[in-house]
Amino acid sequence: MRIYIGEEPLQFELTETLAFPQILDKLTSWAESQKMFIIDYRVAAKPEFAEKEDLNSDEIDVINLQIGDQTDLLESNLRELIDYADRVGMHLAKVIQEGKSLDSKETNDLKAGGVFVAELLGTLTNYLKPENAESLTDALNALNTNPDLIEKINGLAIIQNQLKLWLRQTEFSRVTLTEAAERVSEFRARTGEIGGELEQIAARFTQGKEQEALQRLETVSQTLVDAAILMRIANDAKKDMAEKLVSLLSDLTKAVDSRDLVTAADIVDFDLRDLIKEL
Repeated sequence: MRIYIGEEPLQFELTETLAFPQILDKLTSWAESQKMFIIDYRVAAKPEFAEKEDLNSDEIDVINLQIGDQTDLLESNLRELIDYADRVGMHLAKVIQEGKSLDSKETNDLKAGGVFVAELLGTLTNYLKPENAESLTDALNALNTNPDLIEKINGLAIIQNQLKLWLRQTEFSRVTLTEAAERVSEFRARTGEIGGELEQIAARFTQGKEQEALQRLETVSQTLVDAAILMRIANDAKKDMAEKLVSLLSDLTKAVDSRDLVTAADIVDFDLRDLIKEL
């Protein structure tokens, strides 16, 4: 059995045959001794055991590890949860649009997913501060207990918005105050351009060109989230307005996820464009 971290082989010897979960426990302990974490791993079986599910050390050919520090681990967990929330949100919206309800398997999958979201959010809040802890708790309760699918989508939208903010905060954790101030200045130089793009997105919504509007909105929304976080880091004079921007983006996410395109167009065309002018 060979173990690699990236392209580098890890000198790791076993004195007995162990099942993979036991191997992973030992590798996790080793990583922690290096003040690192296992972010991801891939396991390849020896050819003669390729169809076997539960492998032991005699049957494994290669284990590839990705390790990193606590920031890397937080980013990985956030990306995993964002991906899950995106997939669930799109599925629930499709069910609503088709006038259907969840079948028993979908209901059970959603319950299991709700447990996954709750556990991971609980871990993340040990390291990251929510924008609004009460709102996040209410959103999680709506996702897991409210039978109304629209309320579930609204709860999921609040969770998504918080996760995306946390991800950018984590990614920007190494940005200095001076760098943040420079990037805020660059953002302000583009507010006219961004306002024009928001106008075009709103027009696409009202014209029924939903997919094009959503694709363009994804890019602009990320720019606005970045600006809000950078204004905080830079301790910008208008950072309070950045909080309003975060709130508007949350409202927009709810509208989009519940396919309320009229409200989404209004938020983009009026609320966001007006706020951008003041930033």
